[in-house]
Amino acid sequence: MARTRSPPTEPVEGLRRRISETSTVKDGLSETSLKDGTSEVVQQENLWNRGLSHAGEGDFAGGPVRCVSLSAPGLLTSACCCLPAALIFPGIATVVICALVLPVTSFYIAMVLSIVTMSFSVNLALGGMVGAWSMKRDVEKDWDGMLLQFFKDQPELADDTSHIVVLPNYKEDEQMLLQTLQNIARSPMAKKSIRVVLAMEEREGPSGKAKAERLIASTSHLFADIFASFHPSNLPGDIAGKSSNSAWAYSQILQRYAALLSKLDLSRIFLTVGDADTLWHPKFWSALTYQALQLSAEDRVWSMFQPPILLTRNLFSVPGVTRLSSYATTLFELSGLANQSFGSALTYSAYTMTLALATHPLVGGWDRDVIAEDHHMFAKCYFATLWEQIGEAKVHSKSKGSTRKCMPITSKLQVRPVYLPAISYLVESNDGWLASVIARFQQARRHSQGIAEVSYILLQYIKVLSAAGPSQLAFRTHSGVLSMLNKLITVHFTNQLHVLSTMITALSLAPGILRWVSQGGLLEMSKQILAGASLDASSFPEVGALAYSGACCILGPIPPVFLLMVLVTTFVIKEWMTGHLYEEMEGNKSEEQAAAQAPAKTTQMSLYQQVSLFLWILWDYVAQGQMTLLLFGLIPVTSAAWSLLRNGTKFEYIVAAKPV
Repeated sequence: MARTRSPPTEPVEGLRRRISETSTVKDGLSETSLKDGTSEVVQQENLWNRGLSHAGEGDFAGGPVRCVSLSAPGLLTSACCCLPAALIFPGIATVVICALVLPVTSFYIAMVLSIVTMSFSVNLALGGMVGAWSMKRDVEKDWDGMLLQFFKDQPELADDTSHIVVLPNYKEDEQMLLQTLQNIARSPMAKKSIRVVLAMEEREGPSGKAKAERLIASTSHLFADIFASFHPSNLPGDIAGKSSNSAWAYSQILQRYAALLSKLDLSRIFLTVGDADTLWHPKFWSALTYQALQLSAEDRVWSMFQPPILLTRNLFSVPGVTRLSSYATTLFELSGLANQSFGSALTYSAYTMTLALATHPLVGGWDRDVIAEDHHMFAKCYFATLWEQIGEAKVHSKSKGSTRKCMPITSKLQVRPVYLPAISYLVESNDGWLASVIARFQQARRHSQGIAEVSYILLQYIKVLSAAGPSQLAFRTHSGVLSMLNKLITVHFTNQLHVLSTMITALSLAPGILRWVSQGGLLEMSKQILAGASLDASSFPEVGALAYSGACCILGPIPPVFLLMVLVTTFVIKEWMTGHLYEEMEGNKSEEQAAAQAPAKTTQMSLYQQVSLFLWILWDYVAQGQMTLLLFGLIPVTSAAWSLLRNGTKFEYIVAAKPV
């Protein structure tokens, strides 16, 4: 049975103690010494004492030495990197070849993909409905007052609770960053308990340093502290992006606040990473603190906190194909948070963890060799708790006279929703519609590079199975890992193949349908409908019975599923537009945005306005859905899979435009 461990109250000694306790973990093997005779644990301590200036170098989650990383050499790693390509390229080839030479098989493939995709969409809609209701419920609570009363009842916790907010950014608009900082300062906790790190990139040059200095000068009075870190360019092993930047900022946090951290309980220091344009709900920090402090120290350490992400700041000024990304993200995030019993929630964009978890020796901060830092950090922490228990089980098994029976290994990590929305921008260029579509495509290319997390999760899973054996893992652990893989595979692969298959199937039916219409089939069918006759395959002789049945199976579920998704999306957008979910600060909208969007103040929408909004969103789904999945899904995913196959994790970090 895994021991209950209290989080360290002193960072250096606490980390040393936990390193020594788990020093036997290295893929489930005993500690070894390096070639120079220095133990791995000592090297890890030295890394800490240097301020973790190289934290995140590969992956810590395999033990005190980084040994589970897609950047590591080896046949298994290479095989895992081939998995995305092995899924997408044969899938595309099968769909295309069958459409050309095996039309019957093509119909069946399309039907199966349609069933899988529609089932996933129903889950999104139903989960999104629950999440939307939870969000509407929680925004009406007085979280600031509840936290104030909690601290009055337990005053010793008031000075022992702190937040550190990391804002990685590169060439971001200064005014947008200022709005983000001013928005964080809306929290009553800001002046006393919130410290902000502007995680800048050194490669931005003197202009970046000057921008950081101006922002700090403008907002230093709003927070307990604010400073800028400058991620050096061209560090060996770095992949430019949010993860490597966060890793550097994390090392600077440990150096700057070492004296402060030595006096505090790390399980009550909350480390939040967000995007430069993230506007957290002003009550978010109070709600997060209140909910987290209700947990035991152990549960709090193994928790990651996630608000729903709404990409709505410029919803009505972007092209329709881009706007659809907002709808999909809204449903995906709300459903993931509300429906965790039917699938794993993954941290996304803006999330929080305790410093006790970040400094855990099997986590060790962010990694420098990944793109999708949000999903990766969740997976890394998920497996860290498994590795910890594997190491403890081996220690107990070697103890003389130990009769203690180890319980099945289960990941203790949990994503806990904080149902107060964080709103962000959709990608948009100031150079017009086409430029905005191109910018969205560039962002989709970067997002698609997250398919590497499929390979990473598989690599971790194989190594855990090798170290502990399948029987040692609880059923919930197996199902949790498979759920993560299923969700990522469905989003990145299955949905894209479904779109391709549906389009090709429709094209194969087109000649027969056109011939049937030209021969008066449509007129005859209309007469049958008016006469009250039932329609079956015989009504479409030129199309054929199989084509008719296939079209019904493939396209039949789409209207009701779309309708359900549109209803949930409309509800969320309406609540946001009327200010019931989030009320922006004055000045957070330009005059053009204010004219295009509803006023920030709480208002009511007439029935006509609600119906118009519903029809608008319905049109976006129907008219833009297939094109969005093809342009921003299939093509970027195919490119990312090919890149991962050829170059491993050496992706290019692509910065997409945001409105200025």
